Amino acid sequence: MIKAILTKPLDGQPEGTEREFSKADFDRLEAMNAVRLADEPEKKAAPKVQNKKAPATGNKAAD
Repeated sequence: MIKAILTKPLDGQPEGTEREFSKADFDRLEAMNAVRLADEPEKKAAPKVQNKKAPATGNKAAD
């Protein structure tokens, strides 16, 4: 059995719930991006850009 964290709601259980799956079930759900390994750190997305029209900031260390 493989311990996994749900990345999508599944069987009435919310995202983030820890469950155990057989290797075959885990592989199938992982292919659908529905689960991740329980000991694998969660990937964080980059912060959203607030003002897309603002000029890019320069390297302040080089000033």
